[in-house]
Amino acid sequence: MRVEKKESRTSGTKLFPFFLILIGIGIALVVTDYKRNLNVPNSSSDEKVRIEITEGESVTNILQNLLKEDLITQKNYYYAKVYLRLKNLGSTLQAGVYNLPKNLTIVELIETLQYGKDEEIWVTIPEGLRKDEIAELVSSELATENFSPEEFLALTNDPTFIQTLELGVETDNLEGFLFPDKYSFPSEVDAEGVIIRLVENFKTKVTREYTYEDIILASIVEREGYNGNDRPIIAGIILKRFEEGWLLQTDATLLYPLKDWNSPITQEVKENNNPYNTYKNIGLPPTPICNPGLQSIEAVWNPVETNYYYYIHDNDGNPHYAETLDEHNENINKYLR
Repeated sequence: MRVEKKESRTSGTKLFPFFLILIGIGIALVVTDYKRNLNVPNSSSDEKVRIEITEGESVTNILQNLLKEDLITQKNYYYAKVYLRLKNLGSTLQAGVYNLPKNLTIVELIETLQYGKDEEIWVTIPEGLRKDEIAELVSSELATENFSPEEFLALTNDPTFIQTLELGVETDNLEGFLFPDKYSFPSEVDAEGVIIRLVENFKTKVTREYTYEDIILASIVEREGYNGNDRPIIAGIILKRFEEGWLLQTDATLLYPLKDWNSPITQEVKENNNPYNTYKNIGLPPTPICNPGLQSIEAVWNPVETNYYYYIHDNDGNPHYAETLDEHNENINKYLR
């Protein structure tokens, strides 16, 4: 009996380090997930929710209200609680009325609640908008007299103002440099303040040296591609056509002067005499055609080399590539007619 006890004790001793390793792995996974989720948007929706924090309201109650309004997930409810405790920020949350978009991260949400009185207005600028679309969007979201869309557009074409922004390339047009992202603006912000914020964010996010051609190409890739999988391939096709002196023949460049991305592309549109018509003019358009995101810029820097010269997207957004014009026409007949 004593021998059996000894063996049992020995087995338990051998298993103990194994259990410690499992516990350590579990803790490491939780910590990694916690850190990652601090900066992951709660949702893809930018729908805004009105929420009020009363004077003296507890952190637990505030977080429960955020959870109830879908501003944080159940998991992020606990992570937010941990974050507030570790950073000792619970007492910094301010009473006030807030209009909060659902796509904030934990860090952004808490930073906003530290300002109080709804002093900041969140605006989400999606990738691929023209500057006139951005002006309209920001004006609608801010809804204040301080911001003038007309002044915004005038400044984006003002060479003297643009020079002060130190973009590192020669241009008298800010199309392409108004970086798409999620922004928090003070309610009194004006057109100049918005532009400076967008351009400074561009300079922060685009860390590699770039040319004006890079941004023009990225803007085309932004409008022609659908996602991160097809953009590097499309970038490779467009770059190859450009470098080999082919007509780019991109539909997005035809639509830019029309100021309507959904306009039908007729034969008349293809025959328009303007510098953005890449069905008639060899080379790049004179300016970017939209404001691309980092994914499209990186696709231009790191294009996928293929034998393709043509591409289309079917009605479900799936890409179909071709090496020859005959193959391309077959794809058109098969997927678009």
